[in-house]
Amino acid sequence: MELLNIMSNLTIQQHHLNTLLKTFTQTTENSLTILKNNTVAIDTELNDGQDGELQLDLNGGDALPLEPSGARVPVVACDMSTVKIADSVEGGLWAVRGSIVRKNVSGLEVMLVGPFVYTASPRNVDMILSSLFDVLGVDGKTPSFHQTTAPKLVGNLFEKVLQLHASQILEGGILLLDGALTAGPADSPVEVVARIVESSHRNGFGVAAFSKSTTLTLQGRNILSVAGSMTPPYVVKLPPRKTERWPVYCGSIYVAHLSPRYFPFRVDVSAADDVTLLNHLLSSESIIYGYPESLILAHQLAKLSRLDILSICARLEALHKIKFTQTPSLRSILFGPLTHS
Repeated sequence: MELLNIMSNLTIQQHHLNTLLKTFTQTTENSLTILKNNTVAIDTELNDGQDGELQLDLNGGDALPLEPSGARVPVVACDMSTVKIADSVEGGLWAVRGSIVRKNVSGLEVMLVGPFVYTASPRNVDMILSSLFDVLGVDGKTPSFHQTTAPKLVGNLFEKVLQLHASQILEGGILLLDGALTAGPADSPVEVVARIVESSHRNGFGVAAFSKSTTLTLQGRNILSVAGSMTPPYVVKLPPRKTERWPVYCGSIYVAHLSPRYFPFRVDVSAADDVTLLNHLLSSESIIYGYPESLILAHQLAKLSRLDILSICARLEALHKIKFTQTPSLRSILFGPLTHS
């Protein structure tokens, strides 16, 4: 299968991605210039986001059998990775990178955006958030944030820009997202999720968002424990919630059992016909342990490895004379001799 890296000027010059590139470039230049000849401590912990806690009404669910439709349609998957590189006098030094994978009958196309590096100081975060909201077409003031939560807010809004772009290049296909399709919190504004969903309906069959973990419960148990009596592939449609803090926008929540063995996933689907979308997905996509292969590829391509971080540090040392030092890990000092962790 042909792999095409389409990080060309033609692609990046599209308005919203071009604006994003300019913002991060300017912010990075400003913040890193301040750190010239300073020493910063490399961070040893990687931070992953978690679902917000929601509660389902306890009314049971319906199992729906799935069957590959036989029609192969394009599949577009999107993911983002953010990682803390070091601590500095200006705040944490962070990097963010995103990927879009498009699979069709002619092969596989990949677009990488980033990595972008910035310091999480209030001034820099304000500038980045303002630009992200502007690109996403969100009016109003930048939301209040704590310095420790700012990178999550930046990363998730950065991912929304990529998702919006991905929804516009479906060409009659399916949009796959990592995470939930909830709308309402500051990093997932209702109007932005609405534009992503409506664009995926207009340009394709719709959107399916896969969550590897969730805090949703049904009858006192995590929803991923819900299973039907039939043989996979099938989905269990969960009942609508009467009260919810952050609802799924224009869609339904399912527990998907797409593989005979191993893992179920929460899947939020918004389509004219949810079952038709999922049946087309089964015909168009390899399912690895119940999870779409394109989302796995998008995750791996977006992920910033230790080698990527070392490369970023080396580049920053060369360009901005920033000195990196390795700080000892408290966990390793306290527990390493006994538990190796």
